[in-house]
Amino acid sequence: MAKVVSIQRGDLTISGTLEVPEKKEQSYPAVLIISGSGPLNRDGNGKRGQVFNLYNLLAAFFKENGFVTLRYDKRGVGASTGTYLEAGLWDLIDDAKAVLRFLKEQPEVDPRRVFVIGHSEGAMIAPALAKDEELAGVILLSGAAETMAEALAHQRGQAVRSLKEISGIKGKLLKVLKVPERAEKQGPKFDEKMIRSESATVRVQGMKMNAKWFREHYQFNARKVLEEVECPILAVTGSKDVQVTPERVFEVERYAGGEVEAKIIPNMNHMLRDQAEDYSILQLKKAYKQAGSKPLSNELLTTMKEWLVKHV
Repeated sequence: MAKVVSIQRGDLTISGTLEVPEKKEQSYPAVLIISGSGPLNRDGNGKRGQVFNLYNLLAAFFKENGFVTLRYDKRGVGASTGTYLEAGLWDLIDDAKAVLRFLKEQPEVDPRRVFVIGHSEGAMIAPALAKDEELAGVILLSGAAETMAEALAHQRGQAVRSLKEISGIKGKLLKVLKVPERAEKQGPKFDEKMIRSESATVRVQGMKMNAKWFREHYQFNARKVLEEVECPILAVTGSKDVQVTPERVFEVERYAGGEVEAKIIPNMNHMLRDQAEDYSILQLKKAYKQAGSKPLSNELLTTMKEWLVKHV
């Protein structure tokens, strides 16, 4: 059974989909799915036609395994009210807390067996919830003990290296125009502009950017938050994930206060799909073009199922 729900948080209305397993039980364990960065809807799809179908597929998997699931549109996206472009990291954390509390109050849900699944940016938000709310466990996907500033620096470094490695006429033209060098300098300038800003948004090269979101992410200490998480954690990333540093998944074991299981899944990318090819950070659009039509990594699903069996 699936139903659309509305969660009120002040003047804000967050719209989501609550799904309950078909098998009749007095109460069920439950999962809240928190999405990655960007204006994503409850299925993990973007405003510009990006179809990733991450969270509806995850919800279907958990429902099949006996969990109530809740996923939601970010503020200002889909049926949720508000303005995404002016939302800071702490706004998104507080939105997620409101949705989590709503989930715990549902009559079908056993509030002692509620898990939070965070993907990408959601893997930074989930520990912030676990720090303050009672949870049965947390699953971190495609993100772990790495801050947004570190992830951006990692991505920018890859982009510069990829630009320098381009060969042929195009590569020579890029070198003549000093594109790699200019790109290398743009990142720190951008960061400084965001940090120095005082308004919610600023314009960069004519494009309105969410300065509040960047400022708060630069101040957010992901590892410090993990130290205060005492519930069990499963941290998983893919070896083909170029948007984060896969090896940093094991740092969760060092910082988290509770039991941790960390794993790198071979040939899984940031969108939780198997990927045979090697793509650079500059080829992500090509890499993810048909992501929405592909199944989630079977090894990921097996890993999560085995971990949940132990903790439910």
